[in-house]
Amino acid sequence: MTEISKKKLGKFSVKLSFAVLILSVLFFWGGLNFLRSEVFTHYYNPNKHVIVSQNQDTKEIYSWQDAQGNVYTPEDAQVNNFTWGSTGLLLLTMLLGIGVQRFGIKVYTKTLIPKYEALYLQYKGGE
Repeated sequence: MTEISKKKLGKFSVKLSFAVLILSVLFFWGGLNFLRSEVFTHYYNPNKHVIVSQNQDTKEIYSWQDAQGNVYTPEDAQVNNFTWGSTGLLLLTMLLGIGVQRFGIKVYTKTLIPKYEALYLQYKGGE
């Protein structure tokens, strides 16, 4: 690999890393919203639930109620499992980010680097 190709690969790697970071944040944020609204429906949502009891000093919520009158607490199975779901989502996001980064670098080196090297060799041969 020539010096020009190494520099191009370095620049591409930085740009790809930034893009993967932005996409990962968006994917994780959207995934958390999906988990809260569709999968773990008992998890407290201020748009869907009304607070039943709360510590006035710390503002910790002890129980909340949905529109059907069901009361939920932090000990509810769906509420407890939300942390596991969000941890799984975080791991999935990290694995996808690593995969996209590696795939992008692989595609870049296989398709674009040979073009730069051919141009370099053509330039060097013309001297």
